[in-house]
Amino acid sequence: MNGVIYLIGLVVVVLAILSFLGFH
Repeated sequence: MNGVIYLIGLVVVVLAILSFLGFH
């Protein structure tokens, strides 16, 4: 389960970075 939580957290971080770059 720790691996799943890590993957979900990684996806959230990537989406946040992409949305941040896309916003600018």
